[in-house]
Amino acid sequence: MVIKKIMSGVILLVVVLAGIYIFNAFAEHPLQTAGVINNPEEGNNVIEMSNSGFSPSTLTISKGETVTFISVDSGGHWPASDIHPTHTVYPGSGIKKCGTSEQENIFDSCGALTDGESWSFTFNEIGSWNFHDHLHPQFTGTIIVEG
Repeated sequence: MVIKKIMSGVILLVVVLAGIYIFNAFAEHPLQTAGVINNPEEGNNVIEMSNSGFSPSTLTISKGETVTFISVDSGGHWPASDIHPTHTVYPGSGIKKCGTSEQENIFDSCGALTDGESWSFTFNEIGSWNFHDHLHPQFTGTIIVEG
């Protein structure tokens, strides 16, 4: 009976540790390295990402304009369309499209950006589009696209 309790405890421990390992491996090694733009046009539709979240957290643009997300701290940030974790709110987007031929058309950096790295997306759909940081889902924002 003691052996059964010990074996049950060991099995439970292995399952928990495996789950933690898988979660951390995904968070630390995203699906793919995000594209980096070395010289985004300064002051034009730029959202900074830091350990405080997005700044500004709300941005109003016109249809067809591009928004550049820039990481301004050493922690990783992964801008993407809501809803966490599927990223499907912006039309045609979805985390499952990362690493495919459709990746360039989705509102998802598909990977972490670190200090000084940036990623840009052109908004061609009118509406109010919520987004978040996939690595820190408590950080959210809104892009308002007008006609």
